[in-house]
Amino acid sequence: MTSSRNSGFQRKSGRKGRHTGESAESGAARPKKAYGSRQHGATSRPKSPKSRHKGDSPSADKRPRRAGASREGGAGWIWGTHAALAALSNPRRTIHEVLITEGAAGRIRLPQGTPPPTVVIPSVLNKLVGADTAHQGIAVKAAPLEWPNLELLADSDFEETNGNGLILVLDQITDPHNVGAMLRLCSAFGVTALVMQTRKAPPLSGALAKVAVGCLETVPVCLETNISNTLQNLQRIGWIVTGLAGETELSLSKALSGGGRHVIVMGAEGPGLRDRVRKNCDQLAKIPMLSSNVPGQAESLNVATAAGIALYEARRD
Repeated sequence: MTSSRNSGFQRKSGRKGRHTGESAESGAARPKKAYGSRQHGATSRPKSPKSRHKGDSPSADKRPRRAGASREGGAGWIWGTHAALAALSNPRRTIHEVLITEGAAGRIRLPQGTPPPTVVIPSVLNKLVGADTAHQGIAVKAAPLEWPNLELLADSDFEETNGNGLILVLDQITDPHNVGAMLRLCSAFGVTALVMQTRKAPPLSGALAKVAVGCLETVPVCLETNISNTLQNLQRIGWIVTGLAGETELSLSKALSGGGRHVIVMGAEGPGLRDRVRKNCDQLAKIPMLSSNVPGQAESLNVATAAGIALYEARRD
C-alpha cells in the first residue's frame, strides 16, 4: 500500500499483506456504551467448489476462513440476485466465475458481457456459501474493487455537495451485516465515502455484499491504515469530526446543526470508540433515548440503526 504525499491517506497498491494499525488502549476504563452491547465474532469463509484438488474431502482444509473471501488473489464470492447482478454490471469489476442454478438461470437475466456461467445444482451453492444462506441461486467470484483515494474524494466533494459533504467512519466495526446495512444507508443519504481500518474490516464480499444489495458497487469504500491520522487529515482540509458516544451531554442534532462538511465516527458495539480516536474528534455527541433510564427497556441501539439516525440528522438541515 502506498500513501498520498504528506496526506496520511492510503491507496491500494495491489500487493497483499498485513498492515499495522492502531490497537485499543490497554488498561483504560471503558467509556459508556454509545449504542450497543452485542459482541460479534468472525464467520467462516465459504469455499469454492473448484478450490480443492481431486481426492480431497470437504474436511481436508481445517483452517477457519472468513465469509465471502477466498484464497485466490483476494477475490471473493458475492451471492444473491441484487448483489450479484450489481457486481456483474459494474465495469470496474473483474469477474472470475459465475455459478447459477438451473432455476435461477430461467428467471435471472444476466447483463451483457457476463462470462459464460456454470450451471450447478443448488447443493453446490449451499456448500459454497452455507446451507442457511439465501443465495437465490447465483454466486459470482469477483476481484476486489480498487480502493478510492480518500483525499481526492474529500477535496472534490465540496462543489458537488455545496459544502455540505458527509463521510462515515467505522472504528473497528467488523460485523458484515452491520457494515452492509450501513453501505445501504450511505447510498440513501448521499455519503461521500465509507471509511474503515485496513486490518479491522470485514471482507468486501459475501454476507456484506448481500446485505448491501448492490450498494457495495456504488458507495466508495476507503480502507485506511490509521483511523486517528485519517481524522486529523480530514480536519486539516475543513471537515468537522463528530464521534458518537453515550456519556456526553451534547445531542447529535445540535452537534450537526448549521451545515458544513461532517465526518461521523461510529465505534464498535460494546467498547465504542477507542480512546485515541475519541481524542481526535472535534466533538462527541449522543443520540438521546427516552428509554435509557427505564428498567427493562432499551438502553442502547444497534450500530447500524444509530448510523441511520446520525446520517438523517446530518442531512436534515
